Amino acid sequence: MIFVLIIGLGLLLDQLSKWLVVQNLPLGGSVEVWGPVLQLHHVRNTGAAWSLFSDSTFGLAVFSVLLLALLAVWFFLTPGKTRAGRGQRLALSVVMAGALGNMVDRFRLGYVVDFLELPHWPVFNVADMLLCCGVAGLALLLLFEGKLK
Repeated sequence: MIFVLIIGLGLLLDQLSKWLVVQNLPLGGSVEVWGPVLQLHHVRNTGAAWSLFSDSTFGLAVFSVLLLALLAVWFFLTPGKTRAGRGQRLALSVVMAGALGNMVDRFRLGYVVDFLELPHWPVFNVADMLLCCGVAGLALLLLFEGKLK
């Protein structure tokens, strides 16, 4: 049950942040949040990370559905009785929340709303952060799996 809550809260935080940006910052608009380190910059992304596969929204949306199905299978095949298993389920839940957030945008809008900008880094969103954190967590858990029993 806690994992469903994590997915729901991640999706809610992602969609709420995107809605706030769309309502308050015109497309292409930018606002400094923390000097030159962090800005809000409202852009539309029709591709994947770093705008790879631009204008492939439908294909990326279908890929997201398949990815979510595979992640769900992995989640349910992971035993939750060990510390390592619970950690994997947590990381998978975070990845699923991120994938769902961007998938909702692709199906609903035909693009993904991105708005967080760091120097020398592509503009991204909360779903992207969830995906990266979840994947990093999974990588660490799998790397040290034998030590977490």
